[in-house]
Amino acid sequence: MTARFDRRGLLIASASLATLTAAGCKKVPATCPPGNMSSDELSVRATLGYVDQTPDPGKPCVRCTQYIPATGGDHCGGCKLMKGPIHPNGYCRAFAPV
Repeated sequence: MTARFDRRGLLIASASLATLTAAGCKKVPATCPPGNMSSDELSVRATLGYVDQTPDPGKPCVRCTQYIPATGGDHCGGCKLMKGPIHPNGYCRAFAPV
């Protein structure tokens, strides 16, 4: 079952994360290393221009319809278009706003 998030839910989650981070809770690491991926999978990431930190503050992965939120306490989510860990503040050329 795939969870869908509306804008309000994402805004609440973003505000909660910002509040927890500001309060000194565990900070989200700046990167999500790709780990053990095939050359084809890495090529897709490169073709889409994926980076862990968005150059455009209005287009982070967490605000993209392709983003799959992290589960189990991990900060790295996933993506419907590419394999491997995706940083919530990441970016790629396939960005599609929620």
